[in-house]
Amino acid sequence: MKILVGYDGSNMAKAALELAKNRARTWGAKIDVIKCMEQSRNLEYEEIRKAEQNLEGEVHNILNSEKISYETHLLISGQDFGEDLVEFAEQNKADEIIIGIRRKSKVGKLMFGSTAQYVILNATCPVVSVK
Repeated sequence: MKILVGYDGSNMAKAALELAKNRARTWGAKIDVIKCMEQSRNLEYEEIRKAEQNLEGEVHNILNSEKISYETHLLISGQDFGEDLVEFAEQNKADEIIIGIRRKSKVGKLMFGSTAQYVILNATCPVVSVK
């Protein structure tokens, strides 16, 4: 089984990763942790390297004590982050996507954030949202 986690370092993303850890432990699954960055002319190698190191360090701190199989992936593109996550999930045959969602105002609660909404509506596998 493969579990994909959309990760941005927020508390919601950390909660999503904790849920993935529990599910991976139960099912013997592998976790792919995805962080997306927007491609721009000003994006420099040092910024990419630092983002990769931060991602790996944070994920390692949460998952390594459990000896769970995982990989981190930094995706850099001009697409919306939701599109990147759905595309990665399809290409890598993810069985489940876990994403964190932010709390919204009363009106905002009618809709998730654009990334979460896109993933929930377009993913070809089940999506679990965590808040």
